[in-house]
Amino acid sequence: MVAFSLFLPIGAKADYNSNTAKLEGGDSYSIFNGNGGSAVGKYQITAGTWNQLGYFQYDGSGPKGDWRNYYATDKAKSAGVNSLNDLRYSNAGASLQDRANYELAERNWSSMSSETRGLVGQTINGVEITQDGLLGAAHFLGAGALNDWVASGFDPSVLPASYLSANGFSSYAELQEHLLKRMAAMNGQSFAGLDGTGGLGGDVGGGMYDQTEGFPGIGTKRPVLIREIPPFQGEKATL
Repeated sequence: MVAFSLFLPIGAKADYNSNTAKLEGGDSYSIFNGNGGSAVGKYQITAGTWNQLGYFQYDGSGPKGDWRNYYATDKAKSAGVNSLNDLRYSNAGASLQDRANYELAERNWSSMSSETRGLVGQTINGVEITQDGLLGAAHFLGAGALNDWVASGFDPSVLPASYLSANGFSSYAELQEHLLKRMAAMNGQSFAGLDGTGGLGGDVGGGMYDQTEGFPGIGTKRPVLIREIPPFQGEKATL
């Protein structure tokens, strides 16, 4: 695995962006989050993240999830993007979205803990963990939340409950399956799921265990991920 760097060949960058887009906005640079959020474009990058990347600035006048409270910075204008509409509908906006997604990946990779990055090469429930897979998870969770998930032994309950409602999940089990499927998809792998189903999104099943009252953390039944660490096999990490 080549270390993630802006100096990778253009083709490698394009592959990463293409795989991300398949899980986010598809082929549309203009698509807008329909669930009341601020995620926009081919890679569904939120207004707050555009702010962190330095292309749009929050003006402090209202909710941070409302694009009306952001304006394009000189950095965006130098790329030919003067407004949200430019970002969504212009060729300059499309180019900037491609560049920004790669910049975000760089930031996420540098923000991952050594424990998280150390997962590369391991196998969890049949999913080979790669750099692109971790970056795909970080794009969805944020690097900090990904680090928390890994540090907990992959216990999804350490993630904010708001992640469930914001993404249409009814349980942490569904969120867990989504994360594993997402990492597999970024690698070009398939992942049947803990319940034997495929696909991504909020329609995943309940997993290989029965729900217990107050899950997670209450009751005796807990999901188990099988972690394979070369050259050894079958280390169990109980969530």
